Amino acid sequence: MLTRDLLLFRVREGKLRPSFIKREDPELLALATELVAEVERARGQTRDELEETLALRAGAFARPKIARGLVKLLLDRALFDEATEGAAQARWEHFQTAARVLRTLPPEAPVGLYEARLAEALPAPLEEVREALYVDLPGHRRLLDWETLTPPELLDRYNLALAQGPLMGARRLTLRARAPGLLRVRKVLRWLKFCRLVAEVRREGDDWALEVEGPGAVLSLQKKYGLQLASFLSVVPVLERWELAAEVDAHARRRVMLVLDQRDPLVSPHPSALGHIPPEVATLAQGFEDAEWALDLTPLPRHMGASGLCVPDLTFRHQQTGREVALELFHAWHAGPLARRLAELRSRPDPLLLLGVDRALTRTGEREELEAHPQVVLFNGFPSARKLRERLSKLGEPPPSAAP
Repeated sequence: MLTRDLLLFRVREGKLRPSFIKREDPELLALATELVAEVERARGQTRDELEETLALRAGAFARPKIARGLVKLLLDRALFDEATEGAAQARWEHFQTAARVLRTLPPEAPVGLYEARLAEALPAPLEEVREALYVDLPGHRRLLDWETLTPPELLDRYNLALAQGPLMGARRLTLRARAPGLLRVRKVLRWLKFCRLVAEVRREGDDWALEVEGPGAVLSLQKKYGLQLASFLSVVPVLERWELAAEVDAHARRRVMLVLDQRDPLVSPHPSALGHIPPEVATLAQGFEDAEWALDLTPLPRHMGASGLCVPDLTFRHQQTGREVALELFHAWHAGPLARRLAELRSRPDPLLLLGVDRALTRTGEREELEAHPQVVLFNGFPSARKLRERLSKLGEPPPSAAP
């Protein structure tokens, strides 16, 4: 992800447009090739060494802001070793030893004598101690590996990051998919749930419309939620025809509209998004063994209220009757969507929809009320298989399913 100082965009007539680059640009391709090769060669080097090498190359490029953005995206993909346990304590002890040795020598003692006495006092060779003295500091950690990508893919990631940056403070995002295939819709909906977002979904003829609350509407956890909304954008290009609009901050608190569509040079790095399952969901699927209910991980839209749709995270299917019970999850930043969903259930009951609510979302006084709600399952982090089995076993014979 690019930081705000690395974003390039222009604002005209109230619309913000990222300054996309051309992936066929020979100068940019040459730069991307050099930077990727530098990272590939840097395995085993420290972070300081790698950053210095990349910064020198970026500073020499004719468009340094773009070059620094490419460097930032490469460093985000790097894996450095972890801090050595006890390194800070060892450093303190070595410094104490060095000071003690120094106090035993006369002021005019040469450096060579000091190093010889220090080497005798240290538990390991002097060069080895010097090498390991700061290994716990970020700049001294060594590059172990990185998520490789080709130079054209790096330029694609840059364009995507230019579009993701403004979404970090968006108030609301609206996505319209024009006559998409069902498989592509499912890819987008699964990624939506992977990003832990709740959307208001509508069918408009052959088109689909999704509206997602942005981090600008969530005062707490704003940065974390902004990252998730920006991550959602990465799968939107799998739709063939689409339009996206979001109210964002440009500068000096001036709010403008970010407008994107399929003509922009955005490439999804998740072409197989439908096959991606969040780790916590995979863990639940492995632990959910029930003689009566089978678990379906495909998010399917479900009618809610008068004309809207919701996208549950999971579906439980009764193995004998085929009855389906959907589970929609609400995390700590979903106060608004949860209130709307509860209101919809009051006006149009749907006994085959369970709401999983993170305890961090509940306030004192309403927690007991939610806990007593027959369609609410409270959880910490993620609902457990045991709790879901218990709630499913309590469901009586429901009325006919509210099919999508």
